[in-house]
Amino acid sequence: MARYKAPRIMGYIFKALATLFVFGVCGILVWRVFFSTAIPKEIEVLQGNERLSAAYATAGDGLTMQYQELGSITRAPGSMGYFSVVQCVFIPEAEQVQVVFRYNNSTIRHLQEDYKLASLPEKSSHLFDVTLVKTTDLTPNDHNDDLDESTLSSSRIQPTGEPLRAETALYTYYRYVFDGVTVEEITDAVYVDVYYVQDIRYEEKPYGSLLIYAWDEDWIAYKPTRADLDAIKQ
Repeated sequence: MARYKAPRIMGYIFKALATLFVFGVCGILVWRVFFSTAIPKEIEVLQGNERLSAAYATAGDGLTMQYQELGSITRAPGSMGYFSVVQCVFIPEAEQVQVVFRYNNSTIRHLQEDYKLASLPEKSSHLFDVTLVKTTDLTPNDHNDDLDESTLSSSRIQPTGEPLRAETALYTYYRYVFDGVTVEEITDAVYVDVYYVQDIRYEEKPYGSLLIYAWDEDWIAYKPTRADLDAIKQ
């Protein structure tokens, strides 16, 4: 009788371990999808400044806040999946755009490989230069030539002040504020351009580029939180 108990007990143990493994994998997936990708509290709130506060003082709750759903993650060869914009808010009355920019730990490893760096850069280091590029259509009545770069002009916009920064186990986040950004009928697109800080050559193709505004996409209203409004009023 005893000789039959051992295999049965081993079967129970195996089933228990298999069940724990399945629940463990599910737990990791749930954490990664719902928790690891959440914007950290340190930077989840809109960043107030004098320009934004003045716009709110004038417009009040009528202050426009909007964005476009563009699924902004780098997909070009050479930077596939490196960078993403996880929040972007255009505030026309303040002529301001706020962007939450993100990259994961594997991006740092790719950076080392792409630039043949002797050692892996520290995660805590400031590794990337982030700017906005606004393109203007020189022939706004003819959108058939939008792929022709000769019909577009561009301007680069630097961030206002130092960005807010936060880290999680998997990601590094920055909240950038860009002032002096307007979107008119002749504005073709607005991009977030990313360069490695040791290789900033604006005349060359960026390390990564993310579309945050396109002339033919619809606006979606951004609903500010109470914390957002408190930050704006300061």
